[in-house]
Amino acid sequence: MSARAQRRPSRRVEDAGPQPLRLLLADPHLAFVEALAPRLSAEPGLRVVGTVTRPEDALRVVRTRPVDVALLAVDGTGSQFVDAAGALADERPELALAALAEADDVGTVARVVRMGFRGWVPKDLDVAALVVVLEGIRRGETHIPPALLTRLLPHLLREQEERRAAERPFATLTPREREVLRAMCRGATRQEIAEELEVSHNTVRTHLQKILGKLGLHSSLAAVTLARKAGFD
Repeated sequence: MSARAQRRPSRRVEDAGPQPLRLLLADPHLAFVEALAPRLSAEPGLRVVGTVTRPEDALRVVRTRPVDVALLAVDGTGSQFVDAAGALADERPELALAALAEADDVGTVARVVRMGFRGWVPKDLDVAALVVVLEGIRRGETHIPPALLTRLLPHLLREQEERRAAERPFATLTPREREVLRAMCRGATRQEIAEELEVSHNTVRTHLQKILGKLGLHSSLAAVTLARKAGFD
């Protein structure tokens, strides 16, 4: 065997290590975004791939760049990002959502938790702690400050009981009456409901009268309001 054959170059396998966390930062206040983004980008293992102040720009970033966690403002003028959260999740189902808030409002916390947010982050949290929270959220963990979680659980239970109470009157409705009520919740007119269900206008009126009677109400607006409160739509 020749010396050249004996001296084969050794192959060293490089350990690529963990991939950096790719973060989308969304807040309507440009000064805040511009101040926080460089500090986060300076942290090892974290890369800010997008900074936006409008929901439509957040959606554009999610569509065009790989993002692991979206940190979205959720209170004040930032509530617009909550409304866009569903579209972001639809665009990238593996995306983890985290709420960025100035105040601990338990109603807002409950709303974003129901929407699938994994974390609630105060705006005054220091950068080092924020990075730890974001890493946990990327791993599938949920982060809600303990004091806020103590208030959240009773709130969610109370909401659940209120919803059950609101649903009870609808148990007596027939399947067709439920169809009519759902169409009303969508804003359909009686004529549109008649065409959709392929029945006469008078039949729709009869269904509505029965719905109101069973619910103990006197107007279609009251029926729609009650139905939406029960999550009927």
